[in-house]
Amino acid sequence: MAPRSHTHFDYDQGPRESEPPAIGGNLPLETVYQFEPIPAALTPDQAKHVLGAQAQLWSEYIADAKQIEYIAYPRACALCEVLWSPAKDRNLDAFRNRLKRHLQRLEAAAVNYRPLGTP
Repeated sequence: MAPRSHTHFDYDQGPRESEPPAIGGNLPLETVYQFEPIPAALTPDQAKHVLGAQAQLWSEYIADAKQIEYIAYPRACALCEVLWSPAKDRNLDAFRNRLKRHLQRLEAAAVNYRPLGTP
């Protein structure tokens, strides 16, 4: 499952004027976290065929590896939690608290992630 509405990371994470050049559209962290890879409209028989999801990140507007990191993180963290956690166990506020610690790990690894609260 890879819908543009939740998994295209080549979209802006915030207001266009404060983001690096991107293809267009807006996909904030919260929207990624709200993704449900198994749509409610599917029957159980149909749902068993959903094997996973993935993020898309097209690079025609990306200048270098540091910009790729900025565009991917922390949204990749949100998508991972969505894919690894049952819907009933997901909570955006709890995720944000855990994410703060994970961003410290990214910082220690010199990953150029987009800081939380960036306009």
